[in-house]
Amino acid sequence: MYVVNVSVTTNASCAFSVTCVLFIVRRKLVLYPNGDNSRNGDGYISLYLVMADTTGFPPGWEINAIFKLFVHDQLQDKYLTIGDGRLKRFSAIKNKWGFPQMLSLSIFNNASNGYLIGDSCVFGVEVFVIKNEGKVEHFSMIKDPSDGAFTWEVQKFSELTAEFYYSPVYLAGRHQWKLKLFPNGNTKQRGKHLSLYLGLDDHTKFHAGWKLFVEFTLRIRDQVRSDHHEKTNS
Repeated sequence: MYVVNVSVTTNASCAFSVTCVLFIVRRKLVLYPNGDNSRNGDGYISLYLVMADTTGFPPGWEINAIFKLFVHDQLQDKYLTIGDGRLKRFSAIKNKWGFPQMLSLSIFNNASNGYLIGDSCVFGVEVFVIKNEGKVEHFSMIKDPSDGAFTWEVQKFSELTAEFYYSPVYLAGRHQWKLKLFPNGNTKQRGKHLSLYLGLDDHTKFHAGWKLFVEFTLRIRDQVRSDHHEKTNS
């Protein structure tokens, strides 16, 4: 737990903060002594945990944490703990979490409660970082790659007895591909149609969650009349 001792002037209207380093990430506590009026904190002290420095963080960064805020009872030497136990996601869009109505001013300002003694109070924070990650999506397009065409000549088709066959692996658009042929059809088309599929051969090289969008045409060549049968998909 990180604890900070501050001197409070109870008629102050602005917020102030103290920066601390937690789990190699700079965070700060931001205190509104008379409440954060923008979030219905009038009549309370408001306390927030804020990311202090995100310089160097990757685009789309997120830090997930569970935290508790504390107010020290200086008379009984114990802490009032405020926290809902829920995961909070800090990001560039929302880098501040906390409680606009942390403790009522009537309780906080009453010296018999031990929170404000001699114009001094003590606040604390305990943070458990669950996940620290940066997420970024990168999109690039290769239109009509020069190496996109591949021809697979299947010899002695009538003698094929296996359920399916793979073509040699070939390179197109910086990726390795292969065709998968079912001479007698696949699943419901078995015995009715020939089935042909395009597959990515080097998919194990990519990270989890990757996506590759492709438009492709499969073609069976008519070797007599050049009236080829083709299907385009994406």
